[in-house]
Formats: sequence, C-alpha cells, structure tokens
Amino acid sequence: MPHQTKKFTDSNWSWKTTSPFSQAVEIGDQVFISGQQALTHDGELVAPGDIGSQTRCVFENMKATLASAGLKLSDLVRLNTYYVFDGADEDATKYWEEMTKVRLEYFPDPGPAATAVRIKGMPYQGQLIQIEGIALRGASRSNRKRIMPKDSWDWSIPVPLSQGWDAGDRVYVGGQISSDKNGASVHIGDLSAQTRAIYNFIGNVLKEGGSSFEDVAHIKICVKYASTEPDGISFLDRILDVTKEYFGSSGPAVTCFGVDLLYPGLDLEIDAMAFKGTQERTSIGTALTKVHDGYFSDCVSTLGEIWIGGQVAQGLDGAVMAPGDIEQQSRIVFERLKDALVPSGATLDDIVKLNLFFVSDGNDVSEELHAAMAAWAEMAPHSTPAMTPVRVYELSQPGLLIQADCIAMKPT
Repeated sequence: MPHQTKKFTDSNWSWKTTSPFSQAVEIGDQVFISGQQALTHDGELVAPGDIGSQTRCVFENMKATLASAGLKLSDLVRLNTYYVFDGADEDATKYWEEMTKVRLEYFPDPGPAATAVRIKGMPYQGQLIQIEGIALRGASRSNRKRIMPKDSWDWSIPVPLSQGWDAGDRVYVGGQISSDKNGASVHIGDLSAQTRAIYNFIGNVLKEGGSSFEDVAHIKICVKYASTEPDGISFLDRILDVTKEYFGSSGPAVTCFGVDLLYPGLDLEIDAMAFKGTQERTSIGTALTKVHDGYFSDCVSTLGEIWIGGQVAQGLDGAVMAPGDIEQQSRIVFERLKDALVPSGATLDDIVKLNLFFVSDGNDVSEELHAAMAAWAEMAPHSTPAMTPVRVYELSQPGLLIQADCIAMKPT
C-alpha cells in the first residue's frame, strides 16, 4: 500500500487556473514544498518587475506554507531559487546581491543548502523569482548536521547558507560552483576544469557527510545555455563526459537544462542528493543520447525513496517527438515518469514532488503550464504532488518543450 502522506493545498497564494498540485506534501520526516510564486490568494501577480517586493512575497508565501505543516524557515535543509534578470552579465552579481539583501531578512542561521540560478522566465510575464525547498521534522530535524568544508568556495557577500546537510541516511548537497572564497570565478574559459572543481567541492561535502560519489542518487546540472567548446562539442556533452570520471560504472539520475549563471565567467552549477544505503538503478530505454546513453540512470530507488532524472519527449532514434505540441510532449514525458516508476512497484500516485522545465519563445509559459496541468490531471487524477514550474533557456536538444523529473515514495 502507499505511504501515508499529508498534503497542504491552502496558502497565501493560488494559481491563475485550477491546479491539481499541492502547496506542500509531508511524508515521514520530510516536507516537500512547491515552487512559491509572487501571486496573491486570487492568483494576481504581485509587483510586476519589482525583484525586492516579489522576493519578500515568495518568502512570506514560503513561511505560510511551512506554517501549514507546523514548520518554520529554520527547518529547511534545501532551498532552490530561480530568478530572472535580463541585464548584462556584469550586472547580474549586483542584482543577485540586491535580491539577497531581502532574502537575508528571512534566511535562518544556519541556513539551508541552496542553489540559485538565473533562468529565462517564470510561468507568468512579470514574475522574477520563485523558490522551493525541502524541510525536515522530528528526529531528522533534531539530529541534522551542517556541512561547511574548510576548503570550499564562498559567496560574494556574507550569507548564512550551508554547503550541505547531513540528515542521517541522507546528504543534501547545495549548488556548487567554480569559485574561490571571495565569490570570484575560477578556471574561467576552461569548462572541464570548472566541472572538476565543482565535483571536488561536491566530494568534500559528501565526505564530511559520511558518504561518497557512490551514494549520489541524483544530480542537477545547470549549464550556460547556447554554448559550445572550441572543438564543437556542446557544453552539456563535455560536462557529462567529465561527470563520468567521478561515478564509477553506473551514473546517478540526471536533470539538466540551460541557464545563466551568477558570477561572470561561470559556466555551470551542480547540486546533488546522496543516500547512505543500497541503491537500485534502472533505465527505461529512451534515446541513446545525452543523459540517456546507458550510463546514467533514469530511476534510482533507495531507502524507500525514488528519484527520477529529467525525462523528455525524445524517440529511440534521438528525434524530438510531437514537435511543437506542448500537450503531447507533456503526455509523453508523464508516461515516461510512469514507466520509470514501474521497476520500484510505484505509480504516478506515489510522486510527492514534481518539477517541470519549459522552453518557450513567448514572454511566459502560462499556456504551456496550463496545458501540462490539464494533461497531468487527466493522466494522474489522484496524484497531487508539490510542483515547481520554471522556464529555462534550453533543454538537451532543440525542439524539446518540456522536461520533468520527480521524487516518489516506494509503496510499502
């Protein structure tokens, strides 16, 4: 039978359309929180184009969502921030620091392991920021240990964020970048060196948390979009090649998408999730390209949790399926999530957290989001996970309109 879960659907904000998703899902000692929007309870956008006001709004919405589960911001162990900035790269750091001054009013000390990336857009035009997270309760919350390796990088301004958290059998690794202790980029212009520096930082967090690369179930690779190496290979392909140096004969589940980065000269950011237990890794036989090349897993099951890497509408020949049709691509992607769950004896009803990454030529992805919501409601009418939707610059291949990954709980 499925795990007993508690779902929270009431908060300070709501979508502009009927949504099949929950604000948060509590299961065991974890609470998975949907991407918090700069929207009101009636679905109206707050302060369009104002990063300070929207940052305050999403954190207030996060506080309200946590409160509905009897938790506080100090219970967060992971926080993902997606933000929009259309200015020049050299001005991005200043913009991030202005945004973070507001975030500092809310960050607990010590704070969560965090990843922050600059994306193309949000569900609705005028939105500039979205946050999501994982919080702990009970013994896992009480016994968690902060991870701050001495040889790690640091942020450009003082923040109470953490590089990782050791919570018993789980290690949450925050987004790692190729930076020094003053927040300055290092190995500029050398993608392979940046990637290796990041994996060395990840290795330090894992080691301090009592784990290793063999324990990593999922990595999220955020890569500088529209970029290729001098030899013509894409940045993503090069990063995946270097990634294989660290994971032995069988890779973790992977989610990857194109972004802009915080500091000038950075080409990627990677975060990770590790488990100190035996893992079952499976693939579902999708296209033999990129992350579906037989090395990386589609699904990793361990300690009752199932982590599925990013699924896309790509055929066995590598060609994009249902080109230009977001509804059909959504259905294909959701069907692949379903297939990836089968080896663990799970279904779409067992998903507790769903992430949707959209590509669009428009100013927002509201139509795409609403189409995906409708497809999900039809295909999985009893599944109401927490959900985060963001508009990224690109996916692993031109023509892909949506990517989805998820976290599910194995039925007991």
